Amino acid sequence: MFGLKTKTTGGTTRHNRQQTEGPTANQQNPRTTGLASGMVTGTRVATAMGWRPVEAIAEGDLVLTFDRGLQPVRTVIRGSHWDAASACPQTLWPLCVPAGTLGNRQALLLLPEQPVMIESDMADMLFGEPFPLIAAAELDGFRGIQRVHPGPGLGVVQLQFDQDEVVFAADGAMLLCAGQCAVEMAALAHGPAHDGYETLSGVEVEMLVDCLHSDVAFSSSWSQGAGAPAQCAA
Repeated sequence: MFGLKTKTTGGTTRHNRQQTEGPTANQQNPRTTGLASGMVTGTRVATAMGWRPVEAIAEGDLVLTFDRGLQPVRTVIRGSHWDAASACPQTLWPLCVPAGTLGNRQALLLLPEQPVMIESDMADMLFGEPFPLIAAAELDGFRGIQRVHPGPGLGVVQLQFDQDEVVFAADGAMLLCAGQCAVEMAALAHGPAHDGYETLSGVEVEMLVDCLHSDVAFSSSWSQGAGAPAQCAA
């Protein structure tokens, strides 16, 4: 829609499986523990049929995207956030985003590695990009965003398109969904599942998040409804 060249921040994002080191894990044989990014079940997504729970979306359904309007979903991957017998480490806990914090009119539960698009004049000034992408984990503590303990069997759905797309969720938040080709290439190269999205350095991420705390324009644009008690069910 806008044809913007966006940036992904917060380091490498693994869109297929998240892994953690443990007594039986090593670089050659990591322990698979669940889906690292995607949308938790119950998250509403803008589609050609209106706002629908992500778990109700099937291959071929048209979903509204930020850059290219309605696009068909090519692949739907369903799984769980954490499927190991051990307790989920706090670094992988999902984050509860209060309504109004990121343009979302509903409280939103995000996986820590899920890239989120925000609109910020400050980001435009710093990097020449008014719509940067930030990994949700980088927003921990930002305007009421906090980690919550995941309940058992937290379901996750990944939507894949022909190419990377940003979709609308929770009545206004913007989330990145990986393109099918990018995911396939990432699986072969063991790298990030992005196609055409740049990554800011860790220093740039810190700079942007720090500036967002004092970005009055950002606060005015996104804070409507913020401050209400978060009601994230993990």
